[in-house]
Amino acid sequence: RMNRLDDRISTALQRQSESAEATQKHVQDAKASVASLEQRIRQVQQKASQSEKTVREITKDMKRLDCAKKNLQRTITTLKRLHMLIHAVEQLRLACLLKPFPDYKNASHLVDAIRLLLRNFDGYKQKVEPIRLLSQKVDDLQCELRYSLHRGFRTVGFGIEKTLELEAKSKYKSLVIVEEGQELENLAMPPEVMAGGTLLVDSLGPEARREFITCFAQDHLVEYSKIFKPVKKQPVEKPRVSSFKAQPEASKEDTKPEFALEFIEKRFLWFRNLLKEVEDKYPAVFPNYWNLEYFVTKIFLKRTRSHILSLLTGPTKDPDSNNATILLKALQKTIQFEKEVTAALQREFGTIFKEESSKAEAPPTKGQKSPKKGNGGPALGESSAKEDTETASTIQEAVDSLLGAASSAYDNHMGPYIALEEQSMDEQLVMALEDRTVDTRGELPVFTTSTKLFVYIKGSITRCTVLTKGNAFFLLYRAFQDSLKKYAQVLSSKLPPPLPQSSVGLGMNVPFGNKETQVQSYRVPQGEEVTVCHVIGTCEYCADTVEALEDLIRDTVDDEFKEKIDMMGQQEVFHDITAKAIRVLVSGLENRLEEALKMMTGTNWAMFDEVGEESDYVRYMHKAIHPYVTASRGLIPISYFRSFCDKFAMGFTNTYYKTVLQLKKISEPGSQQLLLDVYNLKTLFLKLPVLEASNSSASTPTARKAVPAGSTIAPAMYTKMVQKQFKSIELLLKMTGTPVNLLIDVFKDQWIGGTALDLQTVMSLKGLKRSEQAAMLERFGLDPATARRGATVNLTSATIMTERFQDSAAKVNSDLSNMRQKVDDFRKSFR
Repeated sequence: RMNRLDDRISTALQRQSESAEATQKHVQDAKASVASLEQRIRQVQQKASQSEKTVREITKDMKRLDCAKKNLQRTITTLKRLHMLIHAVEQLRLACLLKPFPDYKNASHLVDAIRLLLRNFDGYKQKVEPIRLLSQKVDDLQCELRYSLHRGFRTVGFGIEKTLELEAKSKYKSLVIVEEGQELENLAMPPEVMAGGTLLVDSLGPEARREFITCFAQDHLVEYSKIFKPVKKQPVEKPRVSSFKAQPEASKEDTKPEFALEFIEKRFLWFRNLLKEVEDKYPAVFPNYWNLEYFVTKIFLKRTRSHILSLLTGPTKDPDSNNATILLKALQKTIQFEKEVTAALQREFGTIFKEESSKAEAPPTKGQKSPKKGNGGPALGESSAKEDTETASTIQEAVDSLLGAASSAYDNHMGPYIALEEQSMDEQLVMALEDRTVDTRGELPVFTTSTKLFVYIKGSITRCTVLTKGNAFFLLYRAFQDSLKKYAQVLSSKLPPPLPQSSVGLGMNVPFGNKETQVQSYRVPQGEEVTVCHVIGTCEYCADTVEALEDLIRDTVDDEFKEKIDMMGQQEVFHDITAKAIRVLVSGLENRLEEALKMMTGTNWAMFDEVGEESDYVRYMHKAIHPYVTASRGLIPISYFRSFCDKFAMGFTNTYYKTVLQLKKISEPGSQQLLLDVYNLKTLFLKLPVLEASNSSASTPTARKAVPAGSTIAPAMYTKMVQKQFKSIELLLKMTGTPVNLLIDVFKDQWIGGTALDLQTVMSLKGLKRSEQAAMLERFGLDPATARRGATVNLTSATIMTERFQDSAAKVNSDLSNMRQKVDDFRKSFR
């Protein structure tokens, strides 16, 4: 195997040496071939360059001939266009000089053709003098056609003499020098010639059409300005008359001028006659897509608006502008005319207004092209983005609404009308001061004056929005705000006045910081609690209705005033009166119990030795509380009735606790009797929110129609609060009735968290002496010195109660402030 392997290696080396020589030879041959190929390529390139040069020399003359041909064709085309232009200009000149009237219809076609031909010579107008002169000639001919057309329309509308007066003020002048008398003889232009003139105006472009319509409208409104433009009245000097001569008769009262606000309808009657006159004098002349009647009306309304503004303010102010009746009548007539003329333009002339073009496509009238969907065309003085700037569009275009074009002048001058509405509402408020009639048709009885006020406000809104929804309506909204605040004060005046501080029986000093503020107390006469409840129900009704009124006004007023509508302040005023009325209701019932509490304090509880039924003062309280509460329950909302029960229960228990502390000494049987009385009162107060009226008093005519059936269980929160309040009273009385030898042990066991001050309060009610109190305080755990000092201070139970009440009152005031803040935040979150 090794030999065979050696043989193979040697054979391979031999073949490799032989192939290396062959490979070197092939490489040299390839290099020679590449060099030969490169030489041939260079030869081909040289031959190609020579061929290209030869071809260029051959085609040089051909290119020259081709360029000459193009220039010749362009020259021939330009000459033909120039010939056509010159011919068209000549035809336009002949059409312009045609007698008796220029051929406007043919001229309109020539104007279009000349415009297209002149585009080819735009670059030569400044460089080539003949082209400039030709363009100038075209402009002169167009001016001459405009002049003759204006003269023809004016002559048909006003006659020759007035036409000359109008031409003296016009910017168009005739370039044809002829005798004036001869020219004016045959200018009664027939309708077909004038219709051709409208085609000419269209061919001159949209600007020419707008200018023609404006000039036409201004010419026909010259007489209107002469008659109805306000002018300042000049004082007329009375002629002097000798005293020896007979005195002249008194002159008749000066009549009002035609332009006065009282005669505003005469303006619109004059314009209706003008439209009829235009229709009679120019029959079938103006195409519908011109909207000529619309633009004449719009210019008339703008001019009328300026006249109305002059009558409402300035040196030409009409004295009747302060008369609400005449002012409202003028505004109504103006709005009525705007609506009537809008309907007439739609009905008789096929005018399309932008409000309806966005909803539906108006059907095309006779001789009118169907408008494209959603085509909101420009009004007078505007141009569409897609409109041809050289030729006026012949498509019926949507135009702006005419509503408010003249009537908007009144918007900022409706002070007399607002004052009249305020006066009417003030008269209702004056009547409401004494009117206590109640409307029982709703869920709650309310004063009829409130429903009448809101009915009047709604009617006032209806009357105003028919006329305007802008600034005047916003000022009326301000008047509503003032009247509602005044009505809130009227409701407040129906509440009993607060008692003088010297006559307050159960008033309590409520601390605020380091100061004490006397809570106002109210005495409610017998039966007047019904009036207080009606005030609460009326305030609730007003607050709810004010919110709906705010939404109604915001939805109705113009967009620029929507963000300014806010009647939260009026709602807060009614809520404040409601809170005050509840305080009056609570205070009134507390003051009715003053006699019973005097009976309680007048009893000698130290000598009381027999426990029987409830005391006389408890029965007195039952007779006072039951009818008062049941009457209130049927007249005010459930939420407010529960608030009344909460406040009364809290106030009564505090007062009762304070009264107990004012008793000098209570015996053990006396404390047992008081515990029985307290249990009786607690039973009454636990049923307070669900007390039912007796048969004799259930038929109150102003009671709520449907007191919720089955509501025999008092709210859990209320029950918990009452039990807690009475528990402190019961605990105090139990401690007072405990024997002295067991007092310390029972006090520590039952009065959880009781302090030495509480113990001293109990001992004061038991009538213990100072030495006995000091001994008891030592047994309670105080050191002897502190016990003696506490006993010698001789604090009465009333003083202790006052200090404790001040602390609890401060806490209650803090809680109320936090609650009010949360309620305000909750209300604002819905705005």
